[in-house]
Amino acid sequence: MSPGFDLSLDQRDHYLFARVDGPEDTYEVSVAYWSRLRAECEARGTRRLLVLEALEGNAVPSEARQVVEALVQMGFHDIRIAYVDATEDAALLVSSEIRAAQAGVTARVFRRFDEAESWLLEGVA
Repeated sequence: MSPGFDLSLDQRDHYLFARVDGPEDTYEVSVAYWSRLRAECEARGTRRLLVLEALEGNAVPSEARQVVEALVQMGFHDIRIAYVDATEDAALLVSSEIRAAQAGVTARVFRRFDEAESWLLEGVA
């Protein structure tokens, strides 16, 4: 258990699946788990990542912008990311997706796991 969150990982066919649980959705928690995910992706040679976030509460819009900036600085440009959050504000998720795309990160946000997985695996033989 890490401070503020629990991260579970499962190597699946063609991608790494990560589930994040915890009592609050803060900038500090988000940066901490994304940092761990980046290190795991590097160690495993992962090029596709599906993240299911199940943190309680919702992100603050200004913090969401900072999280996207942190992902860009962490170097997620070489990883295709599908991100699932069924409770976050939809407009905040879409604006985060747009910011990431503008910075060269291939990432999409979804409400449903099956849709995220289908997009993530597009083009996999």
